[in-house]
Amino acid sequence: MAVERIRAGFTVSRRTHFVCTVDGCGLPHDAKGLCHSHYKRWKLHGDPLVVKAVPRGSARIDKRSGYRIFNKTPEHRQVAEKALGHPLPPGAIIHHADEDRKNNDPSNLVVCPDNKYHRLIHQRLNSFKASGHYDWRKCPYCKRYDDPENMKKERTGYEPRFVHALCRNLLQKTMRNTRHVSV
Repeated sequence: MAVERIRAGFTVSRRTHFVCTVDGCGLPHDAKGLCHSHYKRWKLHGDPLVVKAVPRGSARIDKRSGYRIFNKTPEHRQVAEKALGHPLPPGAIIHHADEDRKNNDPSNLVVCPDNKYHRLIHQRLNSFKASGHYDWRKCPYCKRYDDPENMKKERTGYEPRFVHALCRNLLQKTMRNTRHVSV
């Protein structure tokens, strides 16, 4: 025999349910006799029948990128286009000068023509934060920043990288020694 109670205008049965107890739903039950959607509404608003739609034109934060989205377009792109007075060129990237993705003040936005230029800005900012010099590069082996004139230029992939000759020689020597070890 089912024991039923009234909660916030809907019935909840203690017997085992296989479908949501909200009239006309018919979806598989998740918790407390409700489907997933109705259970979330009940947890948020205290009533599984409440539907609170987001007002049209309101902003939300994209969980993956951290950017504020306004009418399906990142807000920083809209602000940059408005400041320029025309649409952004294809492939343009917007850089936040203070690196705060939520600060979309026009004076904080830099329009980069492509991703390569945007990466260069970040490389120079990271270099300045670590060493106090914009033009210094990071050795991929020892992870220290140094003047590129004290380093050797290697061609790998699309962009050259700078390495300390000593670091590269030590790595190559270690690799040679580990290859000839017999077990």
